[in-house]
Amino acid sequence: MFTVQSADQLIKNEFDVYLFCIEDSKIDLNSNFIPEQKKLKVKSNSYFNIKNILKLKRFLIQNDIDLIHTQFSRDLWTISPSLMIIDKKIPLVLTKQLGSFVKKKDLFHKFIYKKVDKAIAISRVIKQNLIETTPLEKNKIVIIPNVVDLEKFNPSKYDKELIRLKLGFDKDQFIFTNIARLSPGKGQDIIIKAIASIKEKLQNTIFIFVGEAEPSEKFYEEYLHNLVKENSLEGMFKFLGFRKDVPELLSASDAFIFPSYAEAFGISLVEAMAMGLPNIVCKADGVLDIIIENETSLVFERDDIQKLSENVLRIIFDEALRKHLSTKSIERAKEFSFDKYNERIVELYKSLLGKQ
Repeated sequence: MFTVQSADQLIKNEFDVYLFCIEDSKIDLNSNFIPEQKKLKVKSNSYFNIKNILKLKRFLIQNDIDLIHTQFSRDLWTISPSLMIIDKKIPLVLTKQLGSFVKKKDLFHKFIYKKVDKAIAISRVIKQNLIETTPLEKNKIVIIPNVVDLEKFNPSKYDKELIRLKLGFDKDQFIFTNIARLSPGKGQDIIIKAIASIKEKLQNTIFIFVGEAEPSEKFYEEYLHNLVKENSLEGMFKFLGFRKDVPELLSASDAFIFPSYAEAFGISLVEAMAMGLPNIVCKADGVLDIIIENETSLVFERDDIQKLSENVLRIIFDEALRKHLSTKSIERAKEFSFDKYNERIVELYKSLLGKQ
């Protein structure tokens, strides 16, 4: 979906955008704003697919493409060979969203990555991962963080009391929310353990988990439910599963907890900050590119249950702290707007096209 959003933003910035994608994929089906004649659609995109390589070559020549930006490193196996058999120099940009544990410094990958002019890492941890796992030189890697739709995640658009009534929440409850896949690396079990240690100090407080486990991680979801039961916390925790009404759920919340310790960036955290929620985060990975400690967020080290529980109590009982974190979070979230992203992307494109 980020590919679709980026294409839409580029068109709004008066770029002429063409799309290379899998037929009937989510990218294809959600990009109706791009005319069909400006799309190159293939049935699949396997490694080193000669048919797709030649199709892309013709498409690039016929449409006089000036620059290519891919969001998926696997696509390099089609794009790079196409660029190698074309006379025209076409800059290639790669965005890396997730880290990889596979080293790609062999001869074949050096061949494929050779055509990459710039790689965009969404955070410092992803930049380091690119340096460690790919043949890209440091000077080819830039950091441009992901973005959040600040029009959609705007607290002034939502009536907290009405939404609470609609969702069935008590207007006097203090609601903490976590939005993430239910997965060990996301750390939801730490929240439950922290609350178990201070439950007698909490009145009319609930914790909402929004998200579900992938099939291979259903064991963790079951573990979380069992953990809640074992600590007699059934009345304090709600598992809502996958939801599409995320802005409404955030507007109904009082605070946000993000204990993930394996995060490339943290879009849901930025969304919560944009909605003005005071937040508590694990001091790890891509999260540190987003928050400002004790300004936008309270922090704790991984598995530090005592510190997390102390932060929960601070958030609940210190109204001045909540207001401070809320104000600073809204200000900080503006750094991850589409406007900021567009400025950085356009500047990068122009530098590659020699238009600066």
